[in-house]
This record gives sequence, structure tokens and C-alpha cells, in this order.
Amino acid sequence: MPALIPEVERELLLNSGTPSGIWTLFMDGASNAKGFGLGIVLKPPTGNVVRQSIRTMKLINNEAEYEAMIAGLELAEILGAEVLEAKCDCLFMVNQVNGTFDVNEEQMRRYLDKLQVTLCRFKEWTLQHVPEDQNSEADALANLGSSVNDDEFSFGTVVQLMKSVVKEGHAELEKFKLGLEK
Repeated sequence: MPALIPEVERELLLNSGTPSGIWTLFMDGASNAKGFGLGIVLKPPTGNVVRQSIRTMKLINNEAEYEAMIAGLELAEILGAEVLEAKCDCLFMVNQVNGTFDVNEEQMRRYLDKLQVTLCRFKEWTLQHVPEDQNSEADALANLGSSVNDDEFSFGTVVQLMKSVVKEGHAELEKFKLGLEK
């Protein structure tokens, strides 16, 4: 799977002597008339912020929320996070992950299972619901991902999710106009 962030940025983060500490992940999914997108804002303890906008295939809103969280967790893992505080404005997903709501749909069960497997890779994690105004940066990135066309991809700003994580078992991303594929 190609990296979610350019190799140079990844190396800077990995070599900045990231101390152990709490990483903060904000994420959001967008499913609207323009298209479908994911937004990720990852804040390591060092203060360097990683922002990612992802254009994705057609998803319903709850699927987009799960896809955003799984992509954010995979990014955090790649960058060495061990303790993670995730924040999301989707109360439905937060309640499902935290066990407050039952999961009745098969597709949502598959997303929750994938998410739980991914969360097991961290020493500690929490998932909190936040109001939309506290998640505005991830929301803006998700909307950016949902609104770009193939010919509008800018230099490293938006990547494309080609397959659902629950349909194929992993996220496959394609960099556009960068030549960063491995």
C-alpha cells in the first residue's frame, strides 16, 4: 500500500525524535452531492501536524466515517503512535465503537470488526465524540476530497482510496500527478 503521506514528510516526522506521548487524531467522512471524501488530521506529541484529504468511492455517510477512522489509525501506526486519542463528530460511530450502540447491519459489523483489529495495534486508545465545530479541519479536508475531479488533483493534497477497507481487507491508495507510487 502506498503511503498516505509523501515519503519526505514521513521521514521528517519519524526522524524528529518523536517522544512517546499521546497522539491526537481527528477524522471525518463526507458523503454529499459533490462526491465522497475522508479527512484526517493527526497531531503527534511533537506538534507537527499531518493533514490528509482522501477522495473515495461511493460510500454512505456512516461508511465514510469508519473509512476515515481506519485510514487515520493506519497513518498513526505507520508514524509510530502507541497511545492515541481519536476524536470524531459522528456520535453513531463513537457509540458503536465504545459499545453503547449495538451493530445490527452486516456492513457496519464488518467495519467495526476491522476497526477493532486496527485499534489492537495501539498500547492505549480512546475515542471521543466532539461537536462539529471542534472537528472543522477534518470536515474541510473530507469535503475537499469529495469535491475534486480526477483532473483537479493538486500536488500531494488529495489521494484516492480505490477500495473499501472492509471489502478488500485494506485501503489501497493511489497518488495522482506525483510519481510517488512504489
